[in-house]
Amino acid sequence: MVAATSTPPVIDAWVNIFPESFASRWTAKEEQQGVVQLFGPDLAKGHTVQTLLEAMDGAGIQTGVLTAGLSDPARAHRRGGFAAEDFLAIAEEHPGRFLVSVTVDRVAKPLDNVRRLRELAQHPATVLARVTPLVEQYDLNHRLYYPVYATAAELGIPMSINVGIPGPQVRSRCQDPVHLEDVLIDFPTLTVIGAHMGHPYEALLIQYMLKWPQLHLMTSAYLATYMDPAMVKFMDSSRGRGRILFASDHPVIPAQKALDAARALPLSDEGMALYLGGAAQRIFGLM
Repeated sequence: MVAATSTPPVIDAWVNIFPESFASRWTAKEEQQGVVQLFGPDLAKGHTVQTLLEAMDGAGIQTGVLTAGLSDPARAHRRGGFAAEDFLAIAEEHPGRFLVSVTVDRVAKPLDNVRRLRELAQHPATVLARVTPLVEQYDLNHRLYYPVYATAAELGIPMSINVGIPGPQVRSRCQDPVHLEDVLIDFPTLTVIGAHMGHPYEALLIQYMLKWPQLHLMTSAYLATYMDPAMVKFMDSSRGRGRILFASDHPVIPAQKALDAARALPLSDEGMALYLGGAAQRIFGLM
């Protein structure tokens, strides 16, 4: 008799808690006006652990990956935000509900970034590192990122790298996914997750995922309703199942809205289970 397999819990690979002072300053920046127009003025509102948990519970999301900068706590607090240590403490206070990702927020400080990544990786809730090229406008294959990529590969921590046209009104070429091949070639053991889906380069990214088994995507900040049909078909193919992770970037896209759109995709039960949680369990070492 074959034992029944349980459906993996829903894991949202990108969630945020924005203090109101930070959120209001961020949305007031001129380059962010396109984002505000696209996702609405509610982005300027503050969010707490409790409101995030309520959103996750309402949507049926078991675990969310909180996103913090790599900067030291004093700098993060001066800027009105949370430090990675704050989110790690939140993860400890709410067992099973949160994991933590850490983002390069000062590209020109590679030694500090490596030191901080090594420190934070000692905590079991730290499961992901991130690079967001649009913020400081360095190409995703820039040499300043390479020490972080090398350290993540050494530590076995996956790297999330924003790819595609960003929402803010900044130059997009730094996130051209064609640059991913340099990273994939130079760091063959590094698991890379293209964040924000990489639109409008879906055809290229499908070919890259066929070529590079360590490459994945996540649907953060991209409503599944608008996914390229070819990408949806790939998600349910023999070589594509488990290559796309569910993520909302809540509150940029509210968790409930993101998950409703995800569940509406025409995927098999296996494909859906891998998309909503199974792939994340494997990649983040939760199995």
